[in-house]
Amino acid sequence: MLFDITDDQEFFRSTTAKFLTARAPRDRVRELRHHEHGFAADYWRGGAELGWSSLLVGEEAGGGSISGRPVGDLTLIAYEFGRHAAPGPLVPANIVAAALADSGSHAEVLGDLLAGETLATWCHAEPAPRHGVGLDIRAEGDELVLNGRKQPVESAAAAQYLLVTGLCAGAITQVLVPVESTGITVTPLGSPDLTRRFSAVAFDNVRVPRSALVGELGAAGPQVARQVEIAVAVQCAETVGAMQTGFDMVLDWMADRYSFGRPLASYQALKHRTADLKSWLEAAHAIADSAAEAVDERRADSGELVDVAQAFIGHHGPELLQDCVQLHGGIGLTFEHDLHLFLRRATVNRTLYGTPAQRRRRLADRLIEQEGASVSEGAAQGDRGETVVEGERGGLALTPAGPGQEAAVERGGPAILGDGPSAELEDVESFRLRARAWIRANLGPYRPEAVAGLRKVAREEELAAVDNDRRLQRKLYDAGFAGIAIPVEYGGRGLTAAHQRAFTDEMAGFEYPSRCQVPTLSPCAAVLLDFGTEEQKRRHIPAMLRGEEIWMQFLSEPSGGSDVAGAVTTAVRDGDDWVLNGAKIWTTGAWYSDWALCLARTNWDVPKHRGLTVFILPIHQPGIEVHQIEMLNGAREFCQEFLTDVRVPDSDRVGAVDGGWTVGTGWMSHERLLSASPYVTVPAKPALSDRSPVEIACRAGTVDEPGVRDLIGEDRMLDVVGTALQRRLGTGMATGRIPDQSAAIGRLFRGIAEARRGTIEFEVAGDAVWDEEYGDIGDVFLMRQVSCIGGGTTEMARNVISERVLGMPREARSDHNVPFRDVPRGGRRS
Repeated sequence: MLFDITDDQEFFRSTTAKFLTARAPRDRVRELRHHEHGFAADYWRGGAELGWSSLLVGEEAGGGSISGRPVGDLTLIAYEFGRHAAPGPLVPANIVAAALADSGSHAEVLGDLLAGETLATWCHAEPAPRHGVGLDIRAEGDELVLNGRKQPVESAAAAQYLLVTGLCAGAITQVLVPVESTGITVTPLGSPDLTRRFSAVAFDNVRVPRSALVGELGAAGPQVARQVEIAVAVQCAETVGAMQTGFDMVLDWMADRYSFGRPLASYQALKHRTADLKSWLEAAHAIADSAAEAVDERRADSGELVDVAQAFIGHHGPELLQDCVQLHGGIGLTFEHDLHLFLRRATVNRTLYGTPAQRRRRLADRLIEQEGASVSEGAAQGDRGETVVEGERGGLALTPAGPGQEAAVERGGPAILGDGPSAELEDVESFRLRARAWIRANLGPYRPEAVAGLRKVAREEELAAVDNDRRLQRKLYDAGFAGIAIPVEYGGRGLTAAHQRAFTDEMAGFEYPSRCQVPTLSPCAAVLLDFGTEEQKRRHIPAMLRGEEIWMQFLSEPSGGSDVAGAVTTAVRDGDDWVLNGAKIWTTGAWYSDWALCLARTNWDVPKHRGLTVFILPIHQPGIEVHQIEMLNGAREFCQEFLTDVRVPDSDRVGAVDGGWTVGTGWMSHERLLSASPYVTVPAKPALSDRSPVEIACRAGTVDEPGVRDLIGEDRMLDVVGTALQRRLGTGMATGRIPDQSAAIGRLFRGIAEARRGTIEFEVAGDAVWDEEYGDIGDVFLMRQVSCIGGGTTEMARNVISERVLGMPREARSDHNVPFRDVPRGGRRS
């Protein structure tokens, strides 16, 4: 799952994979459907010897994690369980072990659990329609009396002990109960999974001594909340493993299976469907890892991330595997084929610890509870009347700022400590705390209307916003927070992508100079860093970082759409200059911007990709006319540029002559990364703002209408998953674990998700869309497809994913290895 696991973690994961391959091959899994418990006792003991049940237990109690991140370590094992559809109660067994270790009780039982000699499971869920804990635990002298019913309980019939969660006088309490206690009835339930056995467990005046308590009477609430978070994080990792195996199976099938003389993988409709599945799969990996990390670190957002993970993976896991069945055809529906083993596992996991719908509503309820006070309080935290100091447990507390504290960081403050080759970088956490203090002391709150977007605004208003962004960018630069990962020699701070991510995290909820980030710093500055000359880098990148130069991309053309390599804008050499003629289109904000990267045709006698060159040119000069295009919502941010005899010195050429596609490939990879680029600061939008669905629903009075909370939760889910996915892709490409073309996965997910979020915003408003206060919501809905078109359509992203990332056959092309002047264009040749 993770791209950055340690060698020890990889050894642990691979050892488990080998064990499962040997002890639980797929034929054996089928045979186990007839086994009473779904697994053999010696199999579970063998896994315990590998450490399956001891990761959440401290070394002092006989356990120990591999990396110091026990939940993350356990998710690696869960992932392999999913990959193999392996038997065994991995989640509940670990939850019980962790609970006993954390409480310091039942040491003898814990020792047997860790050795695999004894099995215990967790009785947490209760029958519908009840949600939450309802089983009654009554204190009578030296005894506790249990009454109630728990279901589904995994491996109850195989266990010797039950960790029971109930209520004692209304307070959550946990007790460890021997299964053979008088008054316990275990009734088997049906299960789609071949090896996982579930039961209903009834407690009828079950009496146990007070020594059965796990923790204090009535004080188990925090522990149970954490147990649920761990269980969901681990279960989601298991589902991702099942998704991965199903997806791998369908890739092999489509490559080997021929229909009408062609491999299935050559049909564009099937390739595009597979690309969608790949985006779901990578997003599932990303949010599962994010949730596990948050739970490991006991972060404040762990509950939300766990909700998001189960909402997304619980839904898309079975859906992906059902699509894999569809792509296999009839064979995918047979018992003989292996695919159903993984579909069964994902289907069961969808129902445990809260369904996706329940998790979406939890997300919405959390946001609705915060509505009102949170927006005003969040704005107050951004006022300059506060600063930040270190608080308890490494946390932060707000205190009034003293005189002169506004400029908390001078440019040239700590970043690189010392001089020369032995200089050390400032550690990420110190940098984060320093950035947090400066941000809260110096920046105002996030305002949606201040961010660049396709809205109908007066020209003077937009120019004022541009000027404000330039000032904000200069403010970041002067404080040492612009170009965080850009080399020092080009005006940056010379830190790492991790430092940039930390700063971006801390900027959430605060104003930022959106018009100076994309495309100025990425892809434009990124392209100069990759391909520019030293003079170009030193001349332009510092000016970009100071907000003095805003850059745009002269890429798309009226005749080409997403086929940017089909550019017909010409560049002809004239001495030390080039003369450009042609037209570019769909350039956002060109009318107020300063410079552009321009892709032009320099050779018509070679195939189209070999005859392109990239140039730098100032936008406002003789020969360039910029026309604003009125969109259907009245916005005029998109522009078309007409170039007539525009002279560009050869010193402003980027890369080799006719080598523009090499530059362009890197250019588009940076473009698809967007907010995940290590060169930009594009913080996540706050969950609560004037434009968020929860705010719209609360103000419009629709929040209690059927389905609205589900929509609010879905919107939040898509936002959080998209952020996690971009980070995963950025890390994977930076480390070389995945190809640069994988940026298209993020572009595809983002396009579809943003279109869906535009629809959600429209739906939650209800009839209020007719009110003047909400007048632009309809415009947002009408313009929603811009997210699937701009920056290359989602259809083109699907082509890139299927052909360049997954290696599926490429589409037949009439322009392949043909001189560009001979390629048909619109029925005419030029």
